Amino acid sequence: MAFVRSSVISLALLAAVTSTGCKRRYDVGDKVLVEWEKNNYPAVILETQGTTKFKVHYEGYDAIWDEVVPRDRVKGLVEGTVVHPEPPAKVRAKAIAAAQTNIYKIGDRVRVEWHGTMYPAVIVGIVGQERYRIHFEGYGDEWDDTVGLPRIQPR
Repeated sequence: MAFVRSSVISLALLAAVTSTGCKRRYDVGDKVLVEWEKNNYPAVILETQGTTKFKVHYEGYDAIWDEVVPRDRVKGLVEGTVVHPEPPAKVRAKAIAAAQTNIYKIGDRVRVEWHGTMYPAVIVGIVGQERYRIHFEGYGDEWDDTVGLPRIQPR
């Protein structure tokens, strides 16, 4: 009788797994690749909306670009270092408009606050109104960050 009961439970579990399609479950905080404007960008899941939709934040981009995406745009977990594709056209257009009035320009050498200490950095991108993509000098690209004016000082 125990064998029959365990076989029934095993069949029920197998049916449940196959009916859900064995898709990986994504959770808040997971770093994933998301298809955005025909490229895959690293993002972090901010919220889950059931198993089919996720609110994501694209790494290195301002929160104005956060969006809810369907599961089919999530291409998997981020593994290792990811090379960021060029920003989408709509992001570049907004950055170009912001660059006309922003204090700093690409290539400017600055000091940037990180955890209470100032580090030398260079502006490598403009992501919005007084929002900059910076590269800390002497560190790898994985330490690049997006910062606003409160964290920047001229050198």
